[in-house]
Amino acid sequence: MDGIGMGVPFLCWPYFADQFHNQSYICDKWKVGLELNPDENGFISRHEIKKKIEKLVSDDGIKANAEKLKEMARKSVIEGGSSYKNFQTFVEALKQ
Repeated sequence: MDGIGMGVPFLCWPYFADQFHNQSYICDKWKVGLELNPDENGFISRHEIKKKIEKLVSDDGIKANAEKLKEMARKSVIEGGSSYKNFQTFVEALKQ
């Protein structure tokens, strides 16, 4: 969430549990990152990493999507935003 909130593109190399689900959202749904693909031996080569980093920093679509999500995250936490309202509702429930 910190990366989304800062508008940072992602390079995904999932290892365990929910990381695979996160990669799916980051790369396929939100389109703010790229996944690393292992070679025929199951290793991620330095060439794969270099290629994906170069694409990541030069792809205007990924940058634009990251900025869009950053703005959506910012709007949700300011006064009147959805996260702000949900937190206020939570606080009020605790008071009762």
